[in-house]
Amino acid sequence: MYESYAQFYDTSGQIRFSLLFFQYLHDLLERVPLPARLGGPRRALDLACGTGTLALLLADAGWEATGLDRAPAMLARARAKGEALGIAATWVEGDLQALPRWGQPFDLITCVYDSLNYLLHEAELRACLAGVAASLRHGGLFVGDLNSHHVLSTVWIGDEVLEQPGYVQVGQITFDAASECSRLLLVGMAGDDERGYQRFVEHHTQRAYATERLTSLLEEAGLRVEACFDAFTTEPPGPEAPRLVWVARRPR
Repeated sequence: MYESYAQFYDTSGQIRFSLLFFQYLHDLLERVPLPARLGGPRRALDLACGTGTLALLLADAGWEATGLDRAPAMLARARAKGEALGIAATWVEGDLQALPRWGQPFDLITCVYDSLNYLLHEAELRACLAGVAASLRHGGLFVGDLNSHHVLSTVWIGDEVLEQPGYVQVGQITFDAASECSRLLLVGMAGDDERGYQRFVEHHTQRAYATERLTSLLEEAGLRVEACFDAFTTEPPGPEAPRLVWVARRPR
């Protein structure tokens, strides 16, 4: 996943989520603030950072930012973007289920744009959250989101087509109630009649988790849930909320 698609990720419109979430994160941190810090910049870690947009925005805002992703092609895009913009960030290839041992803990850890949905078994999600708790400073915050069960099972189903000059993308999305998994078959084609076309196929699977279960897993990992919102609002999620955002703190 996210290898062939990496070069089309930002231009296909995916970058918009990170731009919007950066603004939303500012509102979240005003509502659920970090403790005061004496000396040095705050440290932020963006898990499943993709092409690095959120990490770079944090770095540009004065954070000491690190982005982690398991896809080398996405990290290559992140590095190139940072160099082009003149923004310094640290990029690490790694897995959500086995986070590195960091030299210093982080004030803030994010894992957004339904990256947690890609952890298909509770054991995988549990390992990720344990790593998050171990990587946070006491009093630090974790902000993570999930596509809701409602949106995966009833809304995000069917075919979708994206057409741009030089690029066409077709997605076929199904939901399996037995496994509670949404499956996306993504076919992309880039090029033109003169140069020819490059075609790629990727398979993406996301699992739906109940709100109460994720809250329980966060608490089992040693994180105190401070809030759960309907994404991009500060309202509690209703039964048809498409995306949920959790804010959880590592207790002092």
